[in-house]
Amino acid sequence: MPNTSIATGSFQSRSEANQAVQRLVSAGFARNSIELHRHDDDEGYDLEIHTRQENVRRAERLIHDASMPLYAVRQTASGVVQTAKSYPFVLLGAGILAGFLIYSLVPKEAASSSHPQPRNRRRR
Repeated sequence: MPNTSIATGSFQSRSEANQAVQRLVSAGFARNSIELHRHDDDEGYDLEIHTRQENVRRAERLIHDASMPLYAVRQTASGVVQTAKSYPFVLLGAGILAGFLIYSLVPKEAASSSHPQPRNRRRR
């Protein structure tokens, strides 16, 4: 492949290597640019991906990200941030709604407890 760089990773098991491959593929890297090589001593696998220079850091992050749930949370958070940047008025509306909900959940007794209540007088 012309003008490509290689990102690599080493894994203890085939399942760990396959998870890294899946992360790369789900992030948009071509499956045919990813290679798995078994160690000669059968103690693990090496992963190589051929990609453009500007994508090497992203590929390395995906390769070395050991926890898939954390990766999914990062992707979701990234999507939320992008949406908030694209639609600031939606974010403002959500903030106002959250403030209103919090205000409505505060017990009314707590607000009035700072003012002493008059005592009930018995009628005779």
